[in-house]
Amino acid sequence: MKTLRVFAALLLLLSTFVYGAKKTSREQDRQAIAKAEADFEKARADRGLEGWLSFFADDSADFVRGGPFTFTKDEMRQRLQKDFDPADQLTWKPVKIEVADSGDLAYSLGTWQLKGKDQKDNDVTQTGKYLTVWKKEKDGSWKVVADTGNVDPPPAATP
Repeated sequence: MKTLRVFAALLLLLSTFVYGAKKTSREQDRQAIAKAEADFEKARADRGLEGWLSFFADDSADFVRGGPFTFTKDEMRQRLQKDFDPADQLTWKPVKIEVADSGDLAYSLGTWQLKGKDQKDNDVTQTGKYLTVWKKEKDGSWKVVADTGNVDPPPAATP
């Protein structure tokens, strides 16, 4: 009977240790993704389209409005080059980051703001929300495998 109690106590202690280690590892991954989000935003601001693309996995999914998905960074580059304006200021902030128990997939949810010019050279600001899916690479870095978002409706005009 005493052996069973000792065994049960050791099992409980071991499971607490494993759970705590997993929890610590997931928190470290959350922090790594939060840092990747900040580095991603800075790379886009500093290096434009190529800075943006540098955070995507080579086989990432691209959500093409009104068209089929694409699944390569090169196809994404071809699509984005048409409309990409390096003068546009894109900022974003994650509000939630979750990491899978497996430790190799995660997602971030957040808000974004884009400031630029319209076709008549007027200042324009858009806001919205995003969902980014991250995958841990073999070197331990995190890369975007899917990224999508929506645009908030414009504020109602005041009379």
